[in-house]
Amino acid sequence: MTIEKKGDRFHMYLRHRRSLIDYAAPLLGSKDDAEDIVQDAYLRFVRETADEHMPPKTYLFRIVRNLSFNKRSRRKLENNVVESADIPWWALPQAVETPEAQFLMSEAADRVAQALGALPDRMRRAFELYRFEGSTLKDIAEELSISIPTAHRLVRDAMEHLKAGLDHDE
Repeated sequence: MTIEKKGDRFHMYLRHRRSLIDYAAPLLGSKDDAEDIVQDAYLRFVRETADEHMPPKTYLFRIVRNLSFNKRSRRKLENNVVESADIPWWALPQAVETPEAQFLMSEAADRVAQALGALPDRMRRAFELYRFEGSTLKDIAEELSISIPTAHRLVRDAMEHLKAGLDHDE
């Protein structure tokens, strides 16, 4: 692509930037997210060759739409991970008022540690990142070099294994 064509695309982007943001904002539910998507779309727009059968403006709007849908899908997937209402008793801080309660809590903590130790390494690490370090699924996926859906599955499966193991012990 020549510099002149890139310049033409840049000027077209500048002319339509506001309408692109207005188009993406309702799709994403946030003007800030829309501005990020529009910037990403421009970068993709200047790198890729447009469809010869599609006007450049239409192509740019299509990129914005596709990136918006992708972001919404990722966000929805991340939000489908076990919500805080599903946190089992053993994952919540507990008040310890008597020596007996302290002993029982210590035993429960030992069972949790044993159950965590029994998990496969990658599953355990995904769970630790999510629950103890507050990492997002995207962060976990990047650290473990896996996809976001795989990170979600590892965290979910770890929760199920831990719950099953602890419910079995009681």
